[in-house]
Amino acid sequence: MPMMARDALLHYAHFLCIFLLASLLAGEVILLKRSLSRDRIAQLQSVDRWYGISAALVIVTGLLLVFFGLKGSAYYAHNGIFWVKMALFVGIALVSIVPTVAYLRWNQRGAADGSIVLEAGEYRRLRGLLWIQVGLLVFIPLCAALMANGIST
Repeated sequence: MPMMARDALLHYAHFLCIFLLASLLAGEVILLKRSLSRDRIAQLQSVDRWYGISAALVIVTGLLLVFFGLKGSAYYAHNGIFWVKMALFVGIALVSIVPTVAYLRWNQRGAADGSIVLEAGEYRRLRGLLWIQVGLLVFIPLCAALMANGIST
């Protein structure tokens, strides 16, 4: 396969994984309510599981791009914008831990019908953490656009 075609396919795969990640994060924002039925909890847990899987796919496709793409690993290693992009991604990953743990703990604290009503503080905290992830995520495409135009720090 010609190098340019491989590079284009690697970018395409990476973009698809990023779009999947963003869609799943939006799904979590939409699904999280103060009052949750057993089914809604199961949906939220499933979306969160796929969110984690999509994050892993973003990492794998990104590594493939770094090591097998046209620009090569030296370009990325010496590009400050790339490291800002990585820091944003790590920040998202760290912030996502708290909601994931909360979703898993809900299995033990549900009512007889499996539903739960979140305390106002817990709901605000989880919702805030989801929006922090969204806020960090919106800067990743900016970093990608800067890098694609040869901008580095």
